Amino acid sequence: MKKILLLLTVILLSGCQYFTTPGKQKSKFSGFSKNTIEFRKNTIMLTKGYEKTSPEEFKVRLDSLTDSPKFKKIALEELKKIEDKNVDFQLFVDERNVENYVFIYATDYFQLDEHRAATVVEALSRQLKDEALSQEVRYKRIHGRFFFTPTSKIVKLKYLKGYKLEKKYQAEYIVASRTGGIGLLISNLENVDFENSIKRLAAK
Repeated sequence: MKKILLLLTVILLSGCQYFTTPGKQKSKFSGFSKNTIEFRKNTIMLTKGYEKTSPEEFKVRLDSLTDSPKFKKIALEELKKIEDKNVDFQLFVDERNVENYVFIYATDYFQLDEHRAATVVEALSRQLKDEALSQEVRYKRIHGRFFFTPTSKIVKLKYLKGYKLEKKYQAEYIVASRTGGIGLLISNLENVDFENSIKRLAAK
């Protein structure tokens, strides 16, 4: 059992890269419009002002963060982590503030129960705490949760990163359903984590 849990944790934390064929893949995302993400016939509604952007455009906008070099560097590191998963992904950014962004990426389906979800959350929290030390920022876990819906299971970890007087709220989700799965990384300054939207997506 311990070996199974360890394997599951590694798979989830790595964004399922072990089960993805390298190279160009057919996109699983379709029907994008401003403020919405449509994925496998489900929709996540974002706050008004979010728009889809490319990694290149994201980097250009991050160059404007001259007064926040620490979080600019962290945002670039997060983009690289997503790109290194070698899976289909999309990026949405707040028009008003590039520090508010959402990554959504494809994963495979994994069976989860409450105990396994708790193991994943704890492992991810430890990983992020170590990561914060290397980034020289403060890390504070806000909560870890596990949701059930009729069609899906959702793991959530919400946390705070801080540097001097600056702080940033972040949330990571893994949504597992029989039609596949998705991962989300949500980062913003306003403590918005789109939890209700994620629940509605998973319930459809």
